[in-house]
Amino acid sequence: MDASGESRAPGYADRVTAAVAAGALLPFTVVEVLGEAGGRHAAWAAAVLGCYVLLHLLVVVRRRLPRTAIAAASALMLVLAALSVPGMPGLAVLQASSLVYLVFVFAAAAGDDLVAGWAALGCGLAGAGIMTGLVIVSERPNDAAIVASPGAAFALAGSLAGGIGVAWALGRYRRETLRKRAAERVAVARAAELRIETELRAVADERRRIGRELHDVIAHSLAVMVAQAEATRVLVGRDDDRARVAVGHVVSTGRAAMRDMRGLLGALVEPGVRAGIRGEGGGGGESALREPSPGLDGIAELVERAQSPGRAVELVVTGTAREVPPGLALTAYRVVQEALTNVLRHASPPTTTRVGLEWGRDLVVTVDDDGQPIGLPIRTGASDAGAGGSAAARAASGRGIPGMRERVAQLGGSLDARPRPDGPGWRVVARLPLVAAPVRAEGEE
Repeated sequence: MDASGESRAPGYADRVTAAVAAGALLPFTVVEVLGEAGGRHAAWAAAVLGCYVLLHLLVVVRRRLPRTAIAAASALMLVLAALSVPGMPGLAVLQASSLVYLVFVFAAAAGDDLVAGWAALGCGLAGAGIMTGLVIVSERPNDAAIVASPGAAFALAGSLAGGIGVAWALGRYRRETLRKRAAERVAVARAAELRIETELRAVADERRRIGRELHDVIAHSLAVMVAQAEATRVLVGRDDDRARVAVGHVVSTGRAAMRDMRGLLGALVEPGVRAGIRGEGGGGGESALREPSPGLDGIAELVERAQSPGRAVELVVTGTAREVPPGLALTAYRVVQEALTNVLRHASPPTTTRVGLEWGRDLVVTVDDDGQPIGLPIRTGASDAGAGGSAAARAASGRGIPGMRERVAQLGGSLDARPRPDGPGWRVVARLPLVAAPVRAEGEE
């Protein structure tokens, strides 16, 4: 069982480890056991060597079956201890191949099977005590010399127990090292996933922003151009001067829309394409892709383009104007643009629209019109059913009003769009804070 807790089949490294351990320790064990057995105790020598051969073979499955391996290895060491009691030809349990038991202790401690790890430590320490006791009670002259003094017996016990402890500690260290590396890999993978999620969210936000901008630009420009074209059709042959002015508004509106769309679409162009545009066009292409965003200065032009026969629009500015961030200026511009677009699309002429910019602690943008909804007869009065029709028409106009509200909310402001309480028409009021305000992320409620 590896550090991840999954059992696996013995691999090349397991077989190599078993072969190296057997090649390094088993020859010494064979020579020692045969020397102690002589020619009179062949059965005892065969039993001892058989146990050690099995012990070496178990090294192959120590990681795949940690509990089975440590239990079988401990059982074999217990059998060898039984073959080492006084009266036997020699001390079978204290041979060179007994060192391979440390491999089982290390492997069990290095795995994620805590039962096998602690069992290896307990069985190892118990085995060290048994081996020390067997040496003490041994009747062999060499073993008696080892324990001639209490200090020698204590040193033997300490070295055996210390070997078990070191093997177990090294196994635990390897286990924790592997777990730490696995945790680091998981953290790196998670960080990569979060980075991808952040990038995808940024792309989605950018696509939503561009879609909103395109809606504002196209909807307003088409509404203005249609209104001016209808006015031109009425004026041709009756008032050619005013017709030419209306045609001029159509042309200027179309050019402004094209300029805005080039700036928006430029955000979708890859860097390499931008470089190619700059190289081929001498810089003019890239500058076209990077037109500045419209702002408060463009509101007067919006008001002028929205005027046509039957549609009067005036701009009223109160208070002292001041410099504002580009984002706030763009939001004010888009609010006016969308509100004027709704007048052109949903209100029948004649209409009078008042665009107000009130400078104070906040910038209050007001677009107030008196138009009747298209397709309904012209009526007056605060309780006019036409106001309800206009409200329904504009509320169902799509993403215009929600887009305005979202823009304003991102700056910490508020937007109110509803029918006028004192007569037919519609009133849009956007309050944009000019002081620091919490900015909410796009899409946040």
